[in-house]
Amino acid sequence: MMAATHFIETIDIVGGAASVIGLAFTVRVLFVARGARKAAEEARALARKRNLVEELNDASHKLQQIGIFLHQQQWFGIQLRIDEVAAICHSAMTRWPDHLPEVRKNDVLTAVQLMRSIAALSTALSVRQPTVAETKRLTATHSRASELINDALGEAYKGEERDGGQNGN
Repeated sequence: MMAATHFIETIDIVGGAASVIGLAFTVRVLFVARGARKAAEEARALARKRNLVEELNDASHKLQQIGIFLHQQQWFGIQLRIDEVAAICHSAMTRWPDHLPEVRKNDVLTAVQLMRSIAALSTALSVRQPTVAETKRLTATHSRASELINDALGEAYKGEERDGGQNGN
């Protein structure tokens, strides 16, 4: 009888120990799952920022092409590229409104307005030669728009690098 009681006590102790081990394992799995979830959220945010960088980089390259078209007085090409830059910028500001400081978002929108003024003048210039003053104004406006887009691009890169560095630690 004593052996049976001892056997039951041993089983109770082993069962209790197994329950404690099971609880500890469950708690550990919960912490690991939370960490994995946080890492996945950070990776998604970083991927979104990379997409913003790619969009602004594309706009910057198209602005360089506009500069070449201005030099060559290819007015129709200028208008097409300006429409593309405007679409890229508006889309980027709509898709990623929280990835740039307000001042940089405003800079991007200002750049689009500047490019629209170039498009308006280039329409008139498609039937006549530009004056020296118009050429200077077009060049200055283009340079300012490029500056604004590149400032926003730099800010987007900075955010990507900052968040990428945090993810790597």
